[in-house]
Amino acid sequence: AGSGKAIIPGDSAASLLIKKVTASDENDRMPPAGNKPLTTEEVASLTAWINAGAPWPEGRVIKMRSDHWSFQNPVGPEVPKPQQSYWVRNPIDAFVLQRLEAAGVTPSPEADKATLIRRLHLDLVGLPPTPEEVDAFVNDSSPHAYEALVNRLLASPHFGERWGRHWLDLARYADSNGYEKDGVRPYAYRYRDYVIDALNRDVPYDQFIIEQLAGDLLNNPTQMQLLATGFHRNTLTNTEGGIDPEEDRVKQAKDRTNTTASVFLGLTMACAECHSHKYDPVTQREYYGMYSFFNRAMEKNVPAATQGEELAYKQALTRYNGERAKLVKAINDERPKIADRLPAWEASLNLPEKGWMIVDPLSYASSGGSEFKELEDKSLLVTGAEPTFDTYTVVTRTTETGIRAIRLEALTDESLTENGPGRAHNGNFVLNEFRVFAAPMSNPDKRTPVKLSEVTVDFEQKGMEAKKAIDGDANTGWAIYREDDMNRPRTAVFTLAEPLAVDEETILTFELAHHYGRAHSIGRLRLSLAAEDPKILAEYTDDILKALKTPAADRNEEQADKVVKFYANYDPELQKHVAALRGLDAAKPQPPQTQAQTIAKNPTPPETFIQVRGDFLTKGDKVETQLPAVMNPFQVKRDLPDRLDLAQWIATPENPLTARVQVNRIWMYLFGEGIVRTPGDFGLRSDEPTHPELLDWLATEYVARGWSTKDMIRLITSSATYRQSSNVRPDVWERDTENKLLARQNRFRVTAEVTRDMYLAASGLLDRTIGGPSIRPPLPSGVTNLGYANSIKWQESGGTDKYRRGLYIFFQRTVPYPMLMTFDCPDSNVTNTQRTRSNTPLQALTLLNSKVFFETAQALGGRVLAEQLESDADRASRVFRLCLGRAPSEEELARLVAFMEEQRELFAANEDSAVKFASLHQPSGANPTEAAVTTALARVVMNLDEFVTRE
Repeated sequence: AGSGKAIIPGDSAASLLIKKVTASDENDRMPPAGNKPLTTEEVASLTAWINAGAPWPEGRVIKMRSDHWSFQNPVGPEVPKPQQSYWVRNPIDAFVLQRLEAAGVTPSPEADKATLIRRLHLDLVGLPPTPEEVDAFVNDSSPHAYEALVNRLLASPHFGERWGRHWLDLARYADSNGYEKDGVRPYAYRYRDYVIDALNRDVPYDQFIIEQLAGDLLNNPTQMQLLATGFHRNTLTNTEGGIDPEEDRVKQAKDRTNTTASVFLGLTMACAECHSHKYDPVTQREYYGMYSFFNRAMEKNVPAATQGEELAYKQALTRYNGERAKLVKAINDERPKIADRLPAWEASLNLPEKGWMIVDPLSYASSGGSEFKELEDKSLLVTGAEPTFDTYTVVTRTTETGIRAIRLEALTDESLTENGPGRAHNGNFVLNEFRVFAAPMSNPDKRTPVKLSEVTVDFEQKGMEAKKAIDGDANTGWAIYREDDMNRPRTAVFTLAEPLAVDEETILTFELAHHYGRAHSIGRLRLSLAAEDPKILAEYTDDILKALKTPAADRNEEQADKVVKFYANYDPELQKHVAALRGLDAAKPQPPQTQAQTIAKNPTPPETFIQVRGDFLTKGDKVETQLPAVMNPFQVKRDLPDRLDLAQWIATPENPLTARVQVNRIWMYLFGEGIVRTPGDFGLRSDEPTHPELLDWLATEYVARGWSTKDMIRLITSSATYRQSSNVRPDVWERDTENKLLARQNRFRVTAEVTRDMYLAASGLLDRTIGGPSIRPPLPSGVTNLGYANSIKWQESGGTDKYRRGLYIFFQRTVPYPMLMTFDCPDSNVTNTQRTRSNTPLQALTLLNSKVFFETAQALGGRVLAEQLESDADRASRVFRLCLGRAPSEEELARLVAFMEEQRELFAANEDSAVKFASLHQPSGANPTEAAVTTALARVVMNLDEFVTRE
């Protein structure tokens, strides 16, 4: 436990030794000064005890501290009454000012209005205000102008995007599975859509929790509530070859347990996976008690078309049905007319003289012991034994000369498995070799092989094509497996290399070899011969050819109907409509295929056991569903509690952590640091709150306001504390370098996504479309080569999609978008409760030289050039205001104008360089030199630290 934070009951030898090794002096030295280290015998005794499983007498447990502030229910403290009450705008300021006065520090003055509007825009919607918006706010003298601005931004649909990105960090959102193969998750964005929508609707936070942990268990859940459970489908998924599926499932359940504890409770419960927590009052049994909720969950994909997709489908289907009805009517109107055109067509036909001649088998045999039954249609039905391998031999005789082709029909029959046509368990067959031999009747022993040159079939299984049945290789062959259309007759036509010349009656022997195994042989077959071109014969079935050869007056009703239907395939007038109908049907609108990844209840849930040392293969005691006893009691409502019970336990006002953790997070997003500066750890090792009473007041106020996140943001941003200037004060700096007293606002660089968004917004390129699939903006060459086996495909988004907000950039876990990672975006492998903020040369180089950011400078230069401003000073001021929201000072303006004059001389001397420098987004007819000058100007201002800094 360390530093005397554990109470060790009992007087066993192990207990006494533990007391000795955990005791410390006032300097936290172990053993205390003057004490001797453990002897060799004592070390051996402790080692033996640990190896034996560290048994402890019943009832004697190491009790960790449970009186820590975070485990006590927050009670709304009385609002202080500081001396400088005139500064107080709401109770937040009273708590802050009380501490400032105790430290003898005064708060900072309010920031100027241009800074305030930019701060609010960046904090609430993640986009800079336009110069026009800044002017309107600065010139608004209404006493409620600030509150109106806050309300307008909270009502913006872009609010959900800005604050949704915060939540996606917690949800470890990504568009791919992770691990080496890192397969794509094409519809992961549906969870992101839910988050944006829920935040825009200000779904109460307690309901937000319940929907994400157990939306599927609610009564009649809506599509959005099902989508919400995608929170826990963002885990990594291992699809590598040779993995243990159970190991991966357990890893995912543990990740869900750890993430739930970290995000909603601010607890590092992952530490209890292998042993009871070293610091916090969480036992290993309690860890697996929470784990059991997710151990009993399963993954499920559900239809999740967007409203736009559903509407587009219905509209397209309505158009399709209307057009189809017209074509069907035209076909029906045309059909009665074709009888008049039929005689002329028949007269023009050059029908084959004989067509296919069905073989009359003289004998047949099976090498594997199968039996044959000859049917009326001269087909052979294979019965009896089902040998692993089999070769059929069929013998016939013919006097037909000039044979050009042989037809093999594999027919279905109700006596076969699945109706065949094969004898395998699914009706498939594999014909490894089809061989034909000819011998004169006068000399049957003079048998010569008949060479087959090609084969055509109506279907062949991929990798087992029909040509492999005549390639001479007994290990290859023709198969017909097709999952969606399996058990139907199949036909193969074998063309002879040379027509078979017959001078006398000839014996033909057919061998059908089946070497694949597992009874993959043909179940019913029929053979036919043709002395005519098989390609011509392919146009006619046997029945049609017979009907066409019968004089029209002699045809029976069935034959006449067949001829009319057959002719319909050739009638030019009818076929115009039929072809149009086929084309229309081929393009028939299909229902949206969007599938959301969700969590569902496992109908056959596994039992949960403690995993000894965290090893999923080593099971300890069986564990019933339970939660850490240090917090609010868990009310068991049924025999087997589910995730809905867990979610309601977390979301209850009686839970001492939930509200505290969330309001601390909201505060962190608005001040750069939380009141507790370890937002993912509210346990014994956490930072103490800088303003504990304020934290508890905010937590109780959050619940009292119906868990409204927007209400809390409105409350905090309306405070005088939030509205302070961020200028560093020398009089406070040395005594409060980290600004824990909140004597000013904090100044920090915006996040990676907002950095990119600001460049696009200032340039005028930003596409503000909300929601939908992820995008792929331009990527530096060679980046995708870092992925597994060239599997990363990055098809750059077209149109304005590539200019959408950074929130929507496709996140490939193994090859994340480089710019995002350069600016400290988390890797999305595990939950991230607080982003780091670094300041590196690579960031500056990216903003200066990256193709994406250079293009925004070109666009901003072109935008300003198109406004046809009169002077360099006007252009410089306009760029400055578009980027920073304020006008430049006289000194700043003078330096920018001098820079422009210098650039103009350089580009005028090298027009080719100017054209290349400003090659995109320039107004028609723009002077190349002036375009290059304004681009250079934009590039300078966009690379100021102030541009990417939230003041």
